[in-house]
Amino acid sequence: MRSSQPVARRPPPPRDLVDVFVVLVIVLVAGWLLVAWAIVKRPILSVPVAAYVGVVVWLGERDAQALVVYAVVVLVVWRLVHKRSYQRLVGRRLRAGFRRLWVYERRWRSTMVHCGLGKRYRLRESVPTIRRVRSTSWGDRVLIGLVAGQCTEDVEAVAAELAHSFRARACRVREDRPGRLWLEFATGDPLTEIVPALPIPEVVDLHAVPVGLQENGEAWRLRVLGTHLLIAGATGSGKGSVLWSLLRGLAPAIRAGRVAVWAIDPKGGMELGPGRALFTRFCGDEFEAMARLLEDAVAVMQDRARRLAGVTRLHEPTVREPLILVVVDEVATLSAYLPDRKLRERMAHSLGLLLTQGRAVGVSVVAALQDPRKEVLSLRNLFPARVGLRLDEPLQIDMVLGDGAREQGARCDRIPSSLPGVGYVRLDGDREPDPGPRRLRHRP
Repeated sequence: MRSSQPVARRPPPPRDLVDVFVVLVIVLVAGWLLVAWAIVKRPILSVPVAAYVGVVVWLGERDAQALVVYAVVVLVVWRLVHKRSYQRLVGRRLRAGFRRLWVYERRWRSTMVHCGLGKRYRLRESVPTIRRVRSTSWGDRVLIGLVAGQCTEDVEAVAAELAHSFRARACRVREDRPGRLWLEFATGDPLTEIVPALPIPEVVDLHAVPVGLQENGEAWRLRVLGTHLLIAGATGSGKGSVLWSLLRGLAPAIRAGRVAVWAIDPKGGMELGPGRALFTRFCGDEFEAMARLLEDAVAVMQDRARRLAGVTRLHEPTVREPLILVVVDEVATLSAYLPDRKLRERMAHSLGLLLTQGRAVGVSVVAALQDPRKEVLSLRNLFPARVGLRLDEPLQIDMVLGDGAREQGARCDRIPSSLPGVGYVRLDGDREPDPGPRRLRHRP
């Protein structure tokens, strides 16, 4: 008969280890379920997942992980060594993909429905679809496809709601083609900092004179040849900064003789007087002399028009026949506030001729204005390029930039007084106003 021997039994694992193991299994399973659900909702996520699984099958799990780590290290070093090429080739795409998935698509449908952009047909509700996303450090551009029965005005009406929903400072609507719109979400703002004086170009392009900085971080360039410019803004909004920035950008052409500035300063020279040496002609005291200056500009314009008729449609400035730039500060003084009615009528008549006939023959007008009411300046719609700085009332925005400009994103009345020089610019033929200049503190 065999004697029974005691059998040594392995002690059970601690209760804490069992709990930890169960939690890890639950977390792992939940993670895979979330990944699977995300792929079902957004099939685009299957691309990186499939790519990683393929690399694991090809190289093995350990080598695949090492490859991913090496790729991340290379991207980090590339960004540190040469940020510009990294952003151009890789960074913008990675940022755009991340923001498309995490910021927009994650709550796109609910936002569209809450903002009233959903269209219900029978039992199905359709919303605009995301076609493409482009992203920079200053903002995002989202190309959307509209639902049948929608138009640009429907989206413009809820632009403020869209901006708040996606945590952006502003949302502006741009038409791309029928049925498609660009939504521009401004996330960063380079205009909150003082813009240093821009470098003076060696060769001046009269079609693109550097003046300031745009909201997207790029240089804001202004056309001078073949156009007229109106700058409107309340007191202290930075009108003088825009004028001086433009003259600074034109300085080499002025020195070479290709541009001749005829300046009028009804304030007695307080604003434009410091640049007297730059100007071919300057009037700051006598209104009679200001009227003669404008009439002389009309005479030059009419003489050139006779000689260039049938020869060219746009005058090319030379040293012999330069671009004449008539700069007028506080143009309302000449058109509305001048007590002498005859002088006022003479100058209004001359300004009207210059604005309607001067562009093609190289006589351009740059005017600054504080009060944009029609009875103050009835010729405001004759300026193809208009800059709206800080304004006191919402109605003044449409007076300066055109009907519907505020609904399209030009919130000049909401520019704080601490940011002189910030505004919006609208060019002839463009439906939407664009971000405008920032103040430049340099004085020539």
